[in-house]
Amino acid sequence: MERSATYGVRGLACVGCLVSVIEEVRALPGVNEVGVDLMPFGESLLTVVPAGAATTAQVRASMRRVGFEYIGRRNNRRHERPKR
Repeated sequence: MERSATYGVRGLACVGCLVSVIEEVRALPGVNEVGVDLMPFGESLLTVVPAGAATTAQVRASMRRVGFEYIGRRNNRRHERPKR
């Protein structure tokens, strides 16, 4: 299990928004996985694996580049990889 970092993001409303956020954050060095729990017009949760791959400043800048509002870092969670 790896630790993940979770961030609140506001302004995502559709699958297109989701894709742009995932692609932007996945491009950061060291990021292995990115997930988004989409909450249209509310606070969506962006999860980055591993937790130390991206700094808060990098995530904030990434959200700014794709036009979404960075809310803040949320509690870390353990991320369990699917068994193969």
